[in-house]
Amino acid sequence: MICFLLFWSFFGKTIEKRVYSQTLPAQREGGNLGAEIIFSRTGSVDPVLIVGRVYPDSPAELSGLKTGDRIIGLNGRLVSSMDMARHIISSNGSEAALKVTINRDGRNKEIHVRLNDQSSANKSIKSQSLALSKKVMVATIFLKLTVIMFYLIYKNIVNRTLIVLLFATAILFVGILLRVYTPLDAFFAIKFNTISLLLGMGIISVVLDEAGFFDCVAYRISKFAGKSMLKILILFCLITFCFSLLVNNLTTILVMVPMTLKLADILEFDPRPFIIGEIISSNLGGASTMVGDFPNMLISSETGIGFNQFIIFMMPICLILFGILLIYLRLKIGDFAVSGRGKAIRNQIRCPKLTDTERNAVKRAVIVLCHVIFLFMISGKMSLNPSAIALLGGMSLFLLSGIDRSAVVSRVGFNDILFFIGLFIVVGGLEASGLLQYISEVITLFSFGKTWLQCLVLMWSAAFLTAFLNAGPTTALFFPIVLGFSMSPPHHIIWWALSLGVLAGSSATICGATAGPVAATLVEKFIPQYRRSLSSENTITYGQFAKMGVPVMLLFLSVSSVYITYLCLYF
Repeated sequence: MICFLLFWSFFGKTIEKRVYSQTLPAQREGGNLGAEIIFSRTGSVDPVLIVGRVYPDSPAELSGLKTGDRIIGLNGRLVSSMDMARHIISSNGSEAALKVTINRDGRNKEIHVRLNDQSSANKSIKSQSLALSKKVMVATIFLKLTVIMFYLIYKNIVNRTLIVLLFATAILFVGILLRVYTPLDAFFAIKFNTISLLLGMGIISVVLDEAGFFDCVAYRISKFAGKSMLKILILFCLITFCFSLLVNNLTTILVMVPMTLKLADILEFDPRPFIIGEIISSNLGGASTMVGDFPNMLISSETGIGFNQFIIFMMPICLILFGILLIYLRLKIGDFAVSGRGKAIRNQIRCPKLTDTERNAVKRAVIVLCHVIFLFMISGKMSLNPSAIALLGGMSLFLLSGIDRSAVVSRVGFNDILFFIGLFIVVGGLEASGLLQYISEVITLFSFGKTWLQCLVLMWSAAFLTAFLNAGPTTALFFPIVLGFSMSPPHHIIWWALSLGVLAGSSATICGATAGPVAATLVEKFIPQYRRSLSSENTITYGQFAKMGVPVMLLFLSVSSVYITYLCLYF
C-alpha cells in the first residue's frame, strides 16, 4: 500500500490525464479557453493578439471576453506571439484562473478565466450522452442515495465508515447498471494524494503522542496557569491552536480534554466552555496551514497550492478569528458555573516521566517534523510533491522512532482512511452524473457574474452544510463543485473561501468536526471520576454546543466575508 501511494504521488496525475485524454467535441473548439485567438499585423502597427470567435457557454464567454478584445498580457506577462500565448494557456493548471489583460474601447481591463479541465469534464461524458429523461433519472437516484447516506451519518446509527462503504458500493453498482459510472471512474475519483498526506502526518502525530510529548507540554501549561480560570482558558486554547497547526486535530483533542477534565475536578469549575473553546481552537489551527486538517489537505494535494500560500492567506485571518474566539469565550464563561474554589494543584498533577526510548522518540519526531515542514515550504520551487514528503517522513519515523509499531498502527486511523475512500467514490458518482456541475452553474448564476459574490455564496453554503455533515464530507462534496466554476478570482481566493466556510461550519455544532463527538465521549467517560465538577446534566450535548458554536460561526462568517471580499476586489 505504501509503495502504491508513493508511486501515485509522483505519477498519478499523469496517468489520470492520459486515461481521460479524449476531449469532448464541444470542447475542441477554441481549446481550453473556449475562444479563438487571432494574430494580426496591419500596416505599421505592431503585431497584436485579438480575441476572435467566442464559443457559447465556454469559459471565455462566461468570464466576459468578447470578440475584438485586444490581448495585452496573460498571467501578468506581456504576450507578443501566438506561441507564447499557447504556452501560457496550456501550462496554466486547472486549479487556477487565467488572468487575461485586455484592451477594450481604449481601456485596459483584467478578466479572470477558469479554463476547461479536460479530465474532469470527461468524467461526466457518459451522462451527457444520455437522453434528458435518463439524465434526470440518474441524477435523482444518485442524489437520493447520497442524501440517505448523509442522514445516516448525521444520526450516527451505525459506524460511519460502514455506512459510506455500503453506499459507495451501491452508487458504483447503479452507475455500472446505468452505464454512467465505471470501476475505473471510481478508482480515479479517490484522491490518493490526500490519503498519503493524511497517513504521513497522522503517523507523525501518533508517534509524538505515544512518546509523551503532548503530555509534557500540557503539564507545564497547567502548572503555569495555576487557579486562574481566564489564564487556563487562554493557555489551553492557545496550545490547542498551536498543536493543530501541524498535527492531527483529533490527537490534540485527545490530549487536551483529559487534562482539562482533571483541572476541572481539582479547581471545581465547569469544563464545558473550556472544552468547546479547545475544539474550535483546533479547527482554527487546522485551517491555518496546509496540513492542519483534512479540508486543507484535500485542497492542497489536489490543486497544488503550496505550504507558503496557506501561511500567507489563511494564517492571518485565522489569528484574527482566534482573537475573536477568546473574547467571546471570556464573555460566555459567566453563563457557566465556574467557581474556581479548587485546592492548590502543586502536588496533584504529576509531571510525566519519559523513558530514554520516549525521549529519543520525541527528538526524532521533532527533527522529522521540522524537515517535513521545511520541504513543504520549498516544495513549489523544487517541484516536490507534498503528499510524498509527508508519507516518506511518516514512514521514516515509523521505522526509526523506537516506539512500539503495533501501537502506532492501531492509532493511525485506518478507519478514517477507508471512510474518505468511500466518500470519494460517492462524490465521484455525483460528479459523473453531472449533478455537481449543475450545482456549480446554479452558484455561478446567483453570483450575477461577480467573483466576490460567488466566493461568499460558496463560503456560507459550505458553512451551513458543514454544521450538519462534518468538515470532511462537505469539503469532498464541494471540491468538484468549485472545479466546475467557469469564473474564478485570482490567488486561489475561491479555495480560501471554501476553507473558511468549512472552518466556520465545523465550529457551529458538536458534529461539525470529528473532534466534537470524541470530546463529548471523553466527558461522559470521566463523569463518574469527576463528580464534584460534573453531573449527568453537564455532558456536552448538541444543543449546549450549538448555543456557543452558532454565534461563533456567524462571527467567523461575517469577518471572513469582509476578508474574502477585500481579496477579490483589491488584491
